[in-house]
Amino acid sequence: MSYKNMITGAAALPLSFALAFAAMPEFFVLGTFPDAEGLALDVGIYYRYVMAVMIFMVACITFQARNVADVANQKAILLGVGAAFAVMCATIISLPSFHGTPLNLPPMIATGTAAVLTFWSRSKLG
Repeated sequence: MSYKNMITGAAALPLSFALAFAAMPEFFVLGTFPDAEGLALDVGIYYRYVMAVMIFMVACITFQARNVADVANQKAILLGVGAAFAVMCATIISLPSFHGTPLNLPPMIATGTAAVLTFWSRSKLG
């Protein structure tokens, strides 16, 4: 996969998370904390909106990095993107063990796949 295509995909994945969090924050809060109600639910929704905006910022910055021409800089960027997706996947996997929240399979699969593809694309650069 070319660098530009990989970075475009790496920006599209968090953008889809951001749009989903902004469109239906209550769904995600209740999916993680089914007993949340009242103030706890409001706080959870608030933080989903904040998370959506922060993820959108990361997606915008990542998308702008797709025009980098130098291979050494491309490798450095892909290393950072791959590490970010790997840490996010590891966090999603560890949350059920340490906090008793349900395992979220779609984001786990998406971030894990993105991490593998990013590291693979990095290895193919000259």
